[in-house]
Amino acid sequence: MYQLQDPVLSIKGIGKNLQATLESFQIQQILDFLLFLPLRYEDRSTISTISEIKNSTQVETVNQAKNQQVKTNFVTTKAKVSKWNEYRKGRLLISRATITDETDQINCLWFNNKFLKNKMLIGQEYFFSGQIKDGTLMQATVEKIEGENIHTGRLVPVYSQLSELKQGNIRRLLAEVLGKLHQSGEAEQIFHDLHFPANHEDIINARERLALEEMIFLIQKSALHKKQHQAKKAIFSFKTTPRWQKQSLPFTLTKAQEKAVSEIMQDLSQKAPMNRLLVGDVGSGKTIVAAIPAREMVLSGQNVCLIVPTKILAKQHFSNLSAIFQDLDFILIDAENKLPVQTKQKKGIFYIGTHALLSKLNSIKPSLVIYDEQQRFGVRHRQLEEHLQQAGAKAHLLNMTATPIPRSLMLSIFSHLELSYLDQMPNARKMAHTWLIPEEKREKALEWLVQELSTQNQAGARKKQALIICPFINPSSYQATENVAAVQAVAEAIKKDLQKIYQKLNLEPKNQLALDLLHSKIEKKQQTRVIEDVYQQKTQLLISTPMVEVGVDLPNADIIVIESAERFGLSSLHQLRGRVGRQGQESYCLLFSSKGLNNSQTNLERLQKFCQEKNGLKLAELDLANRGAGDLLGYQQSGFANLQFASWTNLQIIEQAKAIVSNKPDYSSFLQAYLDQKDSTKSLNHATN
Repeated sequence: MYQLQDPVLSIKGIGKNLQATLESFQIQQILDFLLFLPLRYEDRSTISTISEIKNSTQVETVNQAKNQQVKTNFVTTKAKVSKWNEYRKGRLLISRATITDETDQINCLWFNNKFLKNKMLIGQEYFFSGQIKDGTLMQATVEKIEGENIHTGRLVPVYSQLSELKQGNIRRLLAEVLGKLHQSGEAEQIFHDLHFPANHEDIINARERLALEEMIFLIQKSALHKKQHQAKKAIFSFKTTPRWQKQSLPFTLTKAQEKAVSEIMQDLSQKAPMNRLLVGDVGSGKTIVAAIPAREMVLSGQNVCLIVPTKILAKQHFSNLSAIFQDLDFILIDAENKLPVQTKQKKGIFYIGTHALLSKLNSIKPSLVIYDEQQRFGVRHRQLEEHLQQAGAKAHLLNMTATPIPRSLMLSIFSHLELSYLDQMPNARKMAHTWLIPEEKREKALEWLVQELSTQNQAGARKKQALIICPFINPSSYQATENVAAVQAVAEAIKKDLQKIYQKLNLEPKNQLALDLLHSKIEKKQQTRVIEDVYQQKTQLLISTPMVEVGVDLPNADIIVIESAERFGLSSLHQLRGRVGRQGQESYCLLFSSKGLNNSQTNLERLQKFCQEKNGLKLAELDLANRGAGDLLGYQQSGFANLQFASWTNLQIIEQAKAIVSNKPDYSSFLQAYLDQKDSTKSLNHATN
């Protein structure tokens, strides 16, 4: 009898060489082998007579069920071998046979199958299963009629390649294990249904059971991490929750903002360090929500660090917050502004900076660290332990995002961090009207944009502004991305198109658009000049890379055009869309896809969903379905590889797993040892990379 933890070498038919091969695929124990799941199944379960096969029209169909494909374009019959011969044609070995039953006969054909000669005997009856081509049964699988068939007459598993190990050998080895497995009850049945299911429903149920076990493991591990985090001590905590003065602000907070501030204040009054995610659509006022508790920390003599992804945003926050909170000391840290020489500090300082601030954390010793636009930082950047070595007590941590990356969304589902959500917009702000523009309407769209901007010029009213965003600076030399929009090429094309439109609309030079270009390869001084011109409304049409995506406040921007929109994630698209309409005015977002991709149904459907959905959290869920959640407890940002059996989009399984853990806290899965081992291997890989 076999035990789940036995080495694969103990399986009859596996020697030292095959053991080494399996171990190279991380298959060391019998449980590992049983969890080497089929890629798909071939439905060879319907056994027909030869007459029925000849008279039927074979149509290939693929049933998609819970990530499992079941191909049904096979025929299976039980027949005797009446004729057999084989010959070579050059290097090609050709084998032919005629098989018969009581209804008819049919010819079979194989190529380069040298083992058939010893497998088939004239007059002997076998199962034959394959595909029909021009009236001939091609490359049929042949199996003796004895016991439980594993290659024909059933749903047959097909596995990914294990070096030179053939599909038939994989099935035989798994059948050997399952026939002698010392694992009674449910687990044994699950493994049998995964590899040799009786029907499609067995596959679905068995896969969902594995998914449930994996989710339970992750929830239990997440709960353990949270317990460990709560056991830590914060560097500084308020003795009582501070009373903050709403009336001292130059604007009125929304109810959602007030609630979020209170939640953060409450966290900062706990002995354990805060670990909270603040989610709010672009323009919902996340920065001020974070700044109010930060002010209380600074007034209590503690240092606070606000880390942002770009220098533009750092300067903007520094300017805005220092104007609002004039009773605080602010210091800006970026590539140009270095950390001043530290003197004996008597009061707290509010530091604002880019990634450059990360390397200064050990010198600053902040009690609160805030990440703005956290989706723009790598996971390692957000691991405070990577940058802030604190022997005992830990800093409070607050992450802010407009659209949470899937990893953060799942962390909130698993309660590994706390969540505050701003679901109200100040000043009744509306999200931009969003349209996916077909290629044939590009010229009309540009003409409309010119009319929108130039009309205001003629009327002498507030100047409208527009942004055109391109993924690349220069055209790509790679075939896969050669049609993706590049800033410089788009700028040249736009200038030519504008001249035609000006002539068509008979626009005088004084009413024509002031255009400029912005990207990272422009000299720093020129970048600064371009940004200042945009803020001072000297520039009406800015063509840029996604440099403007993150948090840049352009109050007069009304229209944004996103070229090659399929190249952006939904999170980035949502951020870009949030750059316009920030004063509550009507605003518009126009999406164009790259040439050659207009007919890609997947791209079109994703962009159309984006046009319809304005809610940041809903978009995060769509991103979750597209990208995967990433490594919940480690560094991996996204991808389905982190989950072996489950899907992050199956919220029913997640809820079911939560209920089981809630009712049975000590629940122990039969996959516990396997998942622990995989998790330990992953942690080791992270440590050595």
